[in-house]
Amino acid sequence: MTLRAAPTFWLMLLMLLAGGLAVARPAVAQVRDDDTVTYTVRKGDTLIQLARDYMLRETDWKEVQRINRVADPYKLPIASQLSLPIHLLRSRPASATIAAFRGQALASVANAPLRSVAMGQALGEGARVTTGPASSLSLSLTDGSVITLPSNSALRIGRLRKLLITDSIDYDLTLETGSARSRVTPFRNRDDRFRLRNPIAVSAVRGTDFRTHFDAGTETSRSELIEGGIALKARSAEETQLAPEFGAVIGSSGAIAVEPLLPAPQLIGGAGVQRAPMVAFTVQPVAGAQAYRLQIGRDSGFVDIVEDVSGNSPDFTVPSLGNGRYFARFTAIAASGLEGLPGTIAFRRRLATATQPAVPGQDGYVFRWIGSGEGMRRYRFQLRREDSPSWLVDEAGLAGSSIILSDLSPGRYLWRVGTTTHSEDETDTDWTAMESFVLGE
Repeated sequence: MTLRAAPTFWLMLLMLLAGGLAVARPAVAQVRDDDTVTYTVRKGDTLIQLARDYMLRETDWKEVQRINRVADPYKLPIASQLSLPIHLLRSRPASATIAAFRGQALASVANAPLRSVAMGQALGEGARVTTGPASSLSLSLTDGSVITLPSNSALRIGRLRKLLITDSIDYDLTLETGSARSRVTPFRNRDDRFRLRNPIAVSAVRGTDFRTHFDAGTETSRSELIEGGIALKARSAEETQLAPEFGAVIGSSGAIAVEPLLPAPQLIGGAGVQRAPMVAFTVQPVAGAQAYRLQIGRDSGFVDIVEDVSGNSPDFTVPSLGNGRYFARFTAIAASGLEGLPGTIAFRRRLATATQPAVPGQDGYVFRWIGSGEGMRRYRFQLRREDSPSWLVDEAGLAGSSIILSDLSPGRYLWRVGTTTHSEDETDTDWTAMESFVLGE
């Protein structure tokens, strides 16, 4: 094809390259290379020496001179401040380590195909992590901060480094879709920077616990600050400082609406030991809530999340939770979509022993039960007549799941099974409900 054969096409192409043809496209928040840090001049500093020690090229001092309008690169006033573009500065890499995950948790490096993550796997700049349905993933950063992604979320690591000249961290992450909870270690250096972006807004964090969400379908962002400090900026809007226990909804236009977060729901059912086949909790309804959320984790920081359920009811049921010690976190969700303050409890899961009806056997009546859960179990079987408080049978230390009794006289009997479970950190005993058994003439 030649220019003469398709003049219209080439003309349109030239106009596009020149910026004369406007093309509509969604706004995307990119990691900016024109970000700067502030450096305070010390005795003996020169632009030339700073470039040799801390910049990527020795000639980069010329750009710093131009930006800061420095008259003499060899003479810098002590305690004066220089604005240094990050893209000029040398750094050492930091890392994000897979601290916990469940379900479909994937990662890719340098635009490679997504692959299943592994515990302890280290990720660096350019990596991308995703979670599928009923999944979660937690990243532990070099400074101790933790980022947790619930189901159906995607996060890309833009910058993850430590700048040599200021000895400060420079983290820049992008939430592409879904949600993230960030527990950011308080900064030790005034030049530390932690930014969590989504396609329409940027959250500049300084030692905090907060959640952020992005809905790609509606191009709406939400941020909820639990504690600490955070500054929100959407497109060309002015920066908005968010106070603790407040949240903000950011629309596709960039408008920011701030409102207080709903209080933490109060638990009214399910405290203590959960023994039933289904784990069940009930919280007190919260005024203004349109939905509720329950998360169950193995640790109080909810790095290792094992269940995450939401619904319109303040009642929750969770099946198939193994024995152990857990933490449950409850939140109420407002009509705006903002998730409220969390309420957290500790509880124990200890599956109860289930009994089966007594049946006649070859050598007598057979009483059976089913124990479940981890750890070594020993059983105690007790039986008495309904009209007597004294136990006719009281057998302890049973390792099996049944007992056969013969020579029982006709009458009404009550029986139960006690289960003692020995685990690494505790010994727990639980009794079944009393069962009735009638032996006829």
